[in-house]
Amino acid sequence: MTESTRGITRRGFVGGAAAAAVGTALLSAAGLAGCAPQEKGDMASTGAEEVTGGELTPELNPQDESYTAFTTDYAPLFEPLTIGSLTLRNRIVKSPAGSDTWKPEGDQLNENYLTYYENFAKGGASLVFVESAISKFISLKAQERMATGWLVEDISKIPTLMAPVVERVHKHDAYIGFQLAAGTADIPTMTLEDIAWLQDTMVQIAVQLKAAGFDMIELHSSATQLMKNMLTARINTRTDQYGADTLENRTRFTCEVIQKIKEACGKDMAIQVLMDACEENDEHLGDNDNFITLEESIENAKMFEAAGADSFYLRQSVPGMHIAQFAPDLMHAGYHCNGVTGFGTQVDFSQHFGGTLDGRYSGCAMLLPAAAAFKKALKGTVSAAGYLDPRTAPDLITNAVANGEIDYIMTTRPLTVDPELPNKLQEGRRDEVAPCTRCMHCHNKGGDPTYDYTGKGVELCRVNAATQRAYTEAMPEGYEPVPAETKKKVMVVGGGPAGMEAARIAAERGHEVTLYEKGSSLGGMLREASAFKGGHERLTDLVDYLTRQQEVKGVTVVTDTEVTADLVNSEKPDAVIVAVGGKRDSKLQGNDTVKVISVDEAAGDEVGETVVICGANAQATDCALFLLAHGKKVQMVHEGLKSDIDKEQSTWVRTFVTPQLYAQGVKVWNSSKVEGLTEEGLTVTNAMGATKTLPCDTVIECYDMLPNKELADALTGFEVYTVGDCDAPFNIAQAIASGNLAARKL
Repeated sequence: MTESTRGITRRGFVGGAAAAAVGTALLSAAGLAGCAPQEKGDMASTGAEEVTGGELTPELNPQDESYTAFTTDYAPLFEPLTIGSLTLRNRIVKSPAGSDTWKPEGDQLNENYLTYYENFAKGGASLVFVESAISKFISLKAQERMATGWLVEDISKIPTLMAPVVERVHKHDAYIGFQLAAGTADIPTMTLEDIAWLQDTMVQIAVQLKAAGFDMIELHSSATQLMKNMLTARINTRTDQYGADTLENRTRFTCEVIQKIKEACGKDMAIQVLMDACEENDEHLGDNDNFITLEESIENAKMFEAAGADSFYLRQSVPGMHIAQFAPDLMHAGYHCNGVTGFGTQVDFSQHFGGTLDGRYSGCAMLLPAAAAFKKALKGTVSAAGYLDPRTAPDLITNAVANGEIDYIMTTRPLTVDPELPNKLQEGRRDEVAPCTRCMHCHNKGGDPTYDYTGKGVELCRVNAATQRAYTEAMPEGYEPVPAETKKKVMVVGGGPAGMEAARIAAERGHEVTLYEKGSSLGGMLREASAFKGGHERLTDLVDYLTRQQEVKGVTVVTDTEVTADLVNSEKPDAVIVAVGGKRDSKLQGNDTVKVISVDEAAGDEVGETVVICGANAQATDCALFLLAHGKKVQMVHEGLKSDIDKEQSTWVRTFVTPQLYAQGVKVWNSSKVEGLTEEGLTVTNAMGATKTLPCDTVIECYDMLPNKELADALTGFEVYTVGDCDAPFNIAQAIASGNLAARKL
């Protein structure tokens, strides 16, 4: 470590990143702030200072932060709703989405899986969906049958296998649904016998699901599933009665499945169709020959309804980036990058997708206009994907239900972060709802070596370390922390996310907890991180939640106090959890023409017009996007590989954000070594061994953070834990998880 190493005594910036020393929660001057008037029930102000960063460049899809306002109440969400023969007690439904809880023990569901779905019903969701992807007995990929003659192992086992999860959900006065998909197939080569066999198999499965106690079936007619592909002439080139040349033909397969399920299961088995409201060629924007329009999709839905469908769940269709079909907010993940495709291009919401999507709210509720059009044309109930989070967007979502734009909320991510969301909203405890920050760690691609710090390739949640039991071995007690056998006096040092989470869990278990923070307020570097991130991930909501939890759980908070070994010795705690953040190395000294600053200072006005960032981690990437939005010219230099760019972020955020660096003209020098400064700029040796000077007036140092265990090493005679960046710098998800797990060990 050099003498110039800077100590960062708080959590690193998002994904481990630091931001401006001047600090801000929300960028009011940048126009991306969550700056809605704080009316009835709105979240508390963070009190952070303003960061300017200079003038923002013009925006293709201007944003409106008013969607975060809360001026009414949630009463419309808790009105009953009839879907087919079912009467839901409220309008909040857990949508189908995969989880890593499916690990059957022989022919039985494991307790992790059962509790995972039970928690949604217990937390107040009126209908809980599981999905076909979870079952080893249900595989409807037609190509498997055609290649091997095998498709379903033994569907007669479905009732025995699935009845336990049905019982767990039903006992909390909630319904349970199952997403049934027909997989994929080479539609033009399927014989009529293949089609009949596939339909009959789906019906047999539906019958077995009813025997298990399921109340609703959702037919997957979206994405690349067979039922969706039957609808589009891009894929369906058949010339028989299942071809795409007429409305009746292209809907025939699904209509027949609906009819046959109703006949076999009775009208009391409700059927929902998951379908695309409209399509856009995201890989080649504007080249939309044979892509389905909103008007066509509505006509398809009318046919499904006539066949017996009771409800409709809508997605947008972006064939090149399937993830954005159910998580369209990814198109807004980068700072000032609204409507990006993942291919380095940008959607114009006024014309792409037929102008049917509302892209003003950072990806929230984008399909409301399309859903409203479906509602006018159909008798059945309608909902839509697109981050329908009533905690983040209270007025927007509640009013959409109250005004009849949608009938109910289908959502997963906000419920996995906090399964008690419905109950808390109904009880007037919005400030106690753990917020979803749309980081997409929950759908992370397993095994990504630049992200997979768990070593198991599992998906997880940034905010709720217990969700999906990503850390199953580390929390064998289950989702809920168990009361401590012995009450301990616990000191938590550091008020960033790791420290606040540790304090929350320790207090919940019954310990006497005091949290010490060097600064004047809690949050650590999350507040500064929001400057670079803007309003999309709403990191200040996370600060507000964790701060509120200290009060709710009875944690004593002491601010403006730097903790030393002497202070710890004087307090005589039983256990100390150290969460003081990491250190960041500095390797350069500025000269008369080139300024050298830390990334901690980069959101202020100190940055010049031509910038080189040393580092390519999540902090560096977010900093680069921030500077680009303010008209700066940016290059990046780092010693790692191209695959290291934007590491610490979730795979999907990286997929959408990183192409924007290149699209906006950033030159990234991979596998390159910093040599030093000249009067002209930064001198580097590139991957080919050539030395080059990069002209610039500002160099921003953003090397990977380093551990900071000096305080922990100075403590003797105590039970000591290090968590967050001071132990193993990485990202917010890891920091919160480490704090949670440490507190469970006390």
